[in-house]
Amino acid sequence: MTAKRRALAQRRKAVSHTQEELAALLGVERSTVVRWETGETEPQPWCRPKLAKILAVSLDTLHELLTAPDELPSQPSDKLLLSMGDFSSVQIGTLMERFAAMDIGSRRKVLQELTIISGTILLQPVRRWLAQSLAAVPLVSPKSVSSDALDALERAVTLFRRWDSSGVGGLRRKAVVGQLNAVAETLHEPHSPAVSQRLFQITAELADMAGWMAFDQGLPGVAQRYYLLGLSACREARSPVLGAGILGRMARLSMKYGHYEDGLDLVHTALYILPHHDSALARTELLGVESRAHAHLGSHAQATRAADTCVEVWRDAQAEAAPGWLHYMSQAEVDSLAAQAYIELAFRTEDSDRAIAHAERAERHALSARESRAPGYDRSRILDEIRLANVRLAQHDVAESVTVAQAALELAAPTSSALVCDRLVQFHGELTARYPDTVHVIPFREQLHEYAKQAAPNKERDVVATSRRRCR
Repeated sequence: MTAKRRALAQRRKAVSHTQEELAALLGVERSTVVRWETGETEPQPWCRPKLAKILAVSLDTLHELLTAPDELPSQPSDKLLLSMGDFSSVQIGTLMERFAAMDIGSRRKVLQELTIISGTILLQPVRRWLAQSLAAVPLVSPKSVSSDALDALERAVTLFRRWDSSGVGGLRRKAVVGQLNAVAETLHEPHSPAVSQRLFQITAELADMAGWMAFDQGLPGVAQRYYLLGLSACREARSPVLGAGILGRMARLSMKYGHYEDGLDLVHTALYILPHHDSALARTELLGVESRAHAHLGSHAQATRAADTCVEVWRDAQAEAAPGWLHYMSQAEVDSLAAQAYIELAFRTEDSDRAIAHAERAERHALSARESRAPGYDRSRILDEIRLANVRLAQHDVAESVTVAQAALELAAPTSSALVCDRLVQFHGELTARYPDTVHVIPFREQLHEYAKQAAPNKERDVVATSRRRCR
């Protein structure tokens, strides 16, 4: 059982349940339980309390069962990557080049088998990176690279960002990886301090983008490794703000797969390293991510405080020139971050009055995001619609909720985004769990199933699974 969750399977057997019996108790397919135990997928957050109860363990113990040492990465390059030692610029370039080449040459199935890193295995290398980033980076002896070549590379990065924002960037992910592989080759040679810093900045931004595109294509293990490589490049580029941004995206990824404590730890590390005088934009985004993590963990006061601070910091940040990698930070993005936190709070509070208040605040931010979203951010516009559909669901307006979600499906048709598909599946899960017998559920499920078949075939079974579950 290589890279499988032996501990989870053993616990299931200890309470005398077969995979079929456990699946029936949870209202999911047996294949879903199989994928949990083989490490292919994670139990969704809404099923974890009931799963823990059936297995007769606490939620903390369940987390340990899901992140047992059997999940240590198995690829040969991971041992070096996760050590995050005192790499020289040449070593960083070599590792970046090798991983990009492996990505280019591997089949999707191989890439999907890269396990998600969590807990100490993930946080230790990040902390080592933090300590190294606070120290001085030695300069290297000079060698010339033309300014025109560097300008061309930076223009290519800008083009890749446009692809990504359109919602079809993932289809061209290999082009980004190919460019990263080519740039990494140049890191083998010494350069002047100015050229070296610029090259590593480009490398870090490409690794960050390759990670995000992998995440958006349902390859979280690949994404994490690009993010870790990007952090090493940030140290050489003397770019703590970009490093903090990468940590923020790592936090989003961890939270997406249920590791909310890891997400908080990553956000706090990012906030710690940010220079206080010139990083309000990055701080705004990180506070928004932090608010969502607190909301999901049930820390209402901390979630509200972080969301409110996110909005306040944004007021000061608007005068700040945004670096290219933060091109998407806008009033719409700030509102979407705040809306997501209040949606989480509305769904998870048991006090009906507080839930209504949270839903009202979520509505204000969701509508503002929808209205102010700039052209060209097609995926974000789809996510705005899904967010508003969740707001309507939290307000118990099922008919309007489904209508908005159907509009999101129409917008999503020409795009290719696992994140969009996942958000739609999650919405369907909430809809089914809260209103299983309403007449609106079946038509939406059928439309979602058809969309998933075209956009993300591997998500079809998730649509079926969420239609059968009854646990939140």
